[in-house]
Amino acid sequence: MFAISRSLRLSRCLSPFGRGLSASSSPGPRTLVAIDFDRTIVEQDSYLAVSQLLPTSQRKELQDQIPKCGWLSFISQVLQRLHGEHKVNSASVGKRVRSLTAVPGMLRVMRQLARIPELELCIVSDANSFFIGEWLQAYAIECLFAGGVFTNPACVQASGELLVLPYQEQTDCDLCPSNMCKGSVMDELTCSGRYERLIYVGDSCNDLCAIKRLRQKDVACIRRGFELHGKMTAHGQELACSVLTWRDGHELEELLMPKIVA
Repeated sequence: MFAISRSLRLSRCLSPFGRGLSASSSPGPRTLVAIDFDRTIVEQDSYLAVSQLLPTSQRKELQDQIPKCGWLSFISQVLQRLHGEHKVNSASVGKRVRSLTAVPGMLRVMRQLARIPELELCIVSDANSFFIGEWLQAYAIECLFAGGVFTNPACVQASGELLVLPYQEQTDCDLCPSNMCKGSVMDELTCSGRYERLIYVGDSCNDLCAIKRLRQKDVACIRRGFELHGKMTAHGQELACSVLTWRDGHELEELLMPKIVA
């Protein structure tokens, strides 16, 4: 039932790029680098950035509801108000997303990784396909993510309003929101049989579930000074994988590349 419902949602809001798990162009053992989007690839949270198009009072009102209602409800209400009350169209939303600054050095390290024949990149994010697609297209790097983009599907409706739908509907995982369990995505990638090793790069609490699914031969790359890094004192002993911490893309490249080419 889950797979059918997700297929129906995706047919209504098609992603501008593939979801991954396509046939590999290179035989032999492969490594997948799965990367979060907000505060990992881009410096700012994309949902908060788009909410800045609202008047301050409305933005704060909706932000106060995030702990209770969640991020997907937050961005849905932001987009509804932008379109309905302020006549802000999807092009203006896309322009705001395209203006987001990359984490220093991240564009370079992603391009470097994508050049390695035995490696694929993918994105695993609780953002959405419209935001991520706009940003990747702005830098002409959609082609780097041969492993696909796993995120909430989004589309522009006939009215011009941008609609974001849940990636899934789940109640089994308490670490993740109901619309997306990143751990289940990692399980899907592991069980696909395509990859000998997984590397996960993230910064937030919702990445904890994903890295807890990694095996001893896998690697978690945790951004230092952010939410996930702060959780390691309490949860570090629960991880089977090796862990490295990084501040920006330059440091990530310096620490990660030797682990891949070794």
